[in-house]
Amino acid sequence: MTVKKVEMKVDINCGKCKNQIMQAVTELEGVNQVELDEEKSLLTIVGTMDPICIAEQLRKIKQKPVVVNIGPPKPPETKPEEKKPECCKPCLPYYYNTCDLPYYNNTCDMVAVSTYDNGSGCTIV
Repeated sequence: MTVKKVEMKVDINCGKCKNQIMQAVTELEGVNQVELDEEKSLLTIVGTMDPICIAEQLRKIKQKPVVVNIGPPKPPETKPEEKKPECCKPCLPYYYNTCDLPYYNNTCDMVAVSTYDNGSGCTIV
């Protein structure tokens, strides 16, 4: 069977009602988690149990359960992983990075050729 989340409206008038509801539901086979919101009168059960069995068990203790929702439980919250830098070596200007070798081990020969009076020119590797 698949795990499901069942939400039911119940009547909670006193502490005794709350205890009876919790005891009746936790006795059922396949119940993994039970939450009871007294303000909203909402009973939430997570597990592989049959929702009809839950309703029948609650009727035995004079409750009138109303099914609000049946569906898959929320997946557990995961923390987003910190992003690691993609590159480990330092980023160099494009004119230093002409070889696949690291800059401190660069054995490429570079020749600068000046063609204009102002010193501008091109670099040949």
